[in-house]
Amino acid sequence: KTESPQSQIAQLASQISASEEDALRRQLAQCWNVMAGAKFAEELVVEVRVTVSPNRVVQEATILDQARYNLDSHFRAAADSALRALRNPKCTPLELPPEKYEQWKTTVIRFDPRAML
Repeated sequence: KTESPQSQIAQLASQISASEEDALRRQLAQCWNVMAGAKFAEELVVEVRVTVSPNRVVQEATILDQARYNLDSHFRAAADSALRALRNPKCTPLELPPEKYEQWKTTVIRFDPRAML
């Protein structure tokens, strides 16, 4: 059974504590550049499905909204920036609790300018 992106996002919140989620958000915010002054920047919410190794390094990252990625150049730029953030040496390894690896090894990370800026 395939789960909706929304339930996968909810899963990450249920898999790690609020403080662990905040630490990850703060870490990734340092590496994610939403174009300052971009039109409707607050609407450039990017959801990325990630597969992470036990050492907390992203192995695979996929933008969930491929249709919007292909049609909207502003969204594509924000999405590409989110992918770069996940691979940025400053943001690797991810600040996730190693003891909860089985819970977050494949999850969805939401890049939301309103929550990260």
